[in-house]
Amino acid sequence: MPWKHSAEEQQSLRFDGNFLYPGDLVAAPNPDMPLQDAILTRRTVRAYRPEPVPYELFEQIVETAMHAPTACDEQRWKIIYIDDPAVLQDLYERGSAAVLTKAKQAFLITYNSHTDNLQYLDHVQSAASFIATFGLVAHSVGVGSCWLGHLPNKGELRRMFNIHPLFEPIALVTFGFYREKVKMRPRKRSAVQIIFKGRFEREGLQFSKAKNVPVRTVVRTLYYLLPPFLRRRLRKYSLKYEKKFYNEVYD
Repeated sequence: MPWKHSAEEQQSLRFDGNFLYPGDLVAAPNPDMPLQDAILTRRTVRAYRPEPVPYELFEQIVETAMHAPTACDEQRWKIIYIDDPAVLQDLYERGSAAVLTKAKQAFLITYNSHTDNLQYLDHVQSAASFIATFGLVAHSVGVGSCWLGHLPNKGELRRMFNIHPLFEPIALVTFGFYREKVKMRPRKRSAVQIIFKGRFEREGLQFSKAKNVPVRTVVRTLYYLLPPFLRRRLRKYSLKYEKKFYNEVYD
């Protein structure tokens, strides 16, 4: 089978040159979709159909996603399923990503952080591999998702959800049935541009100074140190400062 590198080359999903139509998968799920097609057509989505994903289908997606790789094959995920609108609204008002206002379902993934590999945080990598796998499996049956790291401090999440001290909250994932279509966003570079042979090549790197990362880091830290009742009052003002798409091409 020849390699496919673009949405035009796959045959699992309608593509009109600008939009993909993953909404077709809601009525006609395709769990046997070729892996390349799933990778090429999966898109992050931030708004979903009003009807919820049945809990049994969510369980089936998780069951398959649990074949994702983990450090030393320890498989130490714990997932908190959330479908209470009050909880999702509370997370938003505490400073979580605004896309939560459009979600009816989500899960918080945690992973046992009892590891000696603090340099490479293998528990974070293990949780991340699950999220990536979940997104592909869910996509094949018409369920879109959005991986969120814009959340309150982890200590606050621990208290909210009574998380065991050995388990670290890693990310929140919203999910729901796709609406009709999603915009295809082209890749910013080719494989040739990101592969270095043998050693990192610094020549030609370009960095953006417009993001003001040091300033944003300080402001973000101070914001999440505020008590929740103050953040709730400031939420409508902080909304415009949330991280959005960066369409610029830089390293």
